[in-house]
Amino acid sequence: MQDEDEVVVGYLIQREDKDGEITFWDPTNEWLEDPNEAKLYEKQEEAEADAKSLQEGDTDGTVTIELVFEADDEDWDDEEDAEEDKKA
Repeated sequence: MQDEDEVVVGYLIQREDKDGEITFWDPTNEWLEDPNEAKLYEKQEEAEADAKSLQEGDTDGTVTIELVFEADDEDWDDEEDAEEDKKA
């Protein structure tokens, strides 16, 4: 569920195949495992149109749109602390 304070910065197109593997869409490289390398759509309408055309040609998976939220600085600090703890 979306928090009222969370800001949507864009949309990703995600595909889940029959085996549960999740990949993300990039028009140049097609389906990628890393969401950071996928295309970030600024407009929901554009993401929905691309997702619809991708789903029409895909019989092996389910294509959906995922919201991308603005990162909270506190969340980044927590992740950095956890990585430092693993290295120690």
